[in-house]
Amino acid sequence: MTTPGVVDPVHSGVQASDRMFGLDVCRTMAVLLVVTGHMLQHSKPNALLASFGFIGLFGVDLFFCLSGFLIGRILLQESAHWPQEQESGLFRFWYRRWMRTLPLYFFFFFVSLQFDWTGAASIGSKLSYLVFAQNLLWTMPDFYGLTWSLAVEEWFYFSFPLLLLLFIGLGRSPRQAAVITIAGFVLLPPLLRLVLAGESHEFGSLDEGLRHVMVFRLDSIGYGVLMAYLSQWHRPIFQRLTSLWAWFLALVVACLICTKLHYFGWAESRIVASLYFSVSAIAFAGLIPFFSSLVPSRLPLLNRFIKYTSQISYSMYLAHIFAFMLGMIVLQKARLFDSIYPNPWLAYPMFYALVYILSSCTYFAIEKPVLTLRDRKAGARS
Repeated sequence: MTTPGVVDPVHSGVQASDRMFGLDVCRTMAVLLVVTGHMLQHSKPNALLASFGFIGLFGVDLFFCLSGFLIGRILLQESAHWPQEQESGLFRFWYRRWMRTLPLYFFFFFVSLQFDWTGAASIGSKLSYLVFAQNLLWTMPDFYGLTWSLAVEEWFYFSFPLLLLLFIGLGRSPRQAAVITIAGFVLLPPLLRLVLAGESHEFGSLDEGLRHVMVFRLDSIGYGVLMAYLSQWHRPIFQRLTSLWAWFLALVVACLICTKLHYFGWAESRIVASLYFSVSAIAFAGLIPFFSSLVPSRLPLLNRFIKYTSQISYSMYLAHIFAFMLGMIVLQKARLFDSIYPNPWLAYPMFYALVYILSSCTYFAIEKPVLTLRDRKAGARS
């Protein structure tokens, strides 16, 4: 799945600037959409409920835009010093990002080698996962499947600041370099989808041929960075977008309806299929200003739930499939599988509880100690 960062927002850092209630709401919505979408593939929900299993796709799209916004803000602020710092600023950014995302990613990678639902595998057969090349230009394998989105995020973390520094080194100001780099990330992936994608337009193959391929999805994060650019250098426009939230929400709903009706099953143009992902990214990115404006509710318990879910969202993204597997194993061991698993009103509360338990364990045992170490070393260097 940055946390797919991830955010990181699923996949985001832990700086104080990221702890905005509205963005916590955004993270919480995104990770719960992913978890619920995958959970609906289990048990035996009624046909109407089961038909909404696709909502997890849009949780990832929301994660992408949020990740681009949060990490984009950090990059646009830090790059102002890059003409003087040059490579040191780039390496500092990479260090913070990779300390945020890699430890938990590799923990679950090694767990997957033994316990993935596709069966045990050797590390030698999965070397592409060590450099996030599992879906670089090709179909994502079934093994450790939710990491297709993390590959998109990690390549963004690598390539976007590298290009930013390149243009700064060529004499552009940080602001000019940001405009050029954002334009490339927004415009190039749709062109690649149009030129390189296969001929089939069935929705199932749309996932394999477009949605899960890294080079085809970087624009989803690019639009989030565009929102960060507007927030930093064109604040009135950013604030104006806040009042247009209903239009962007309507666009999100239109994308949901198109997906639900298998629109791309009868689309006859590759242009339509390619532009769909750009439209979806614009819709979710357009909601970021609205989320940024939200303030805590008058319900302290709800506020705490949102903050905590946001805090462990990266762990939830990576752990939830294993939580489902753990639940089924426990039911089988207790000889309760046949009585509980088919009933979603019994199975789903158990799955949600296990997701939060397992995610909390990995957050406090792995994520938080590594982030504490990272920030302590950064403070010592300062």
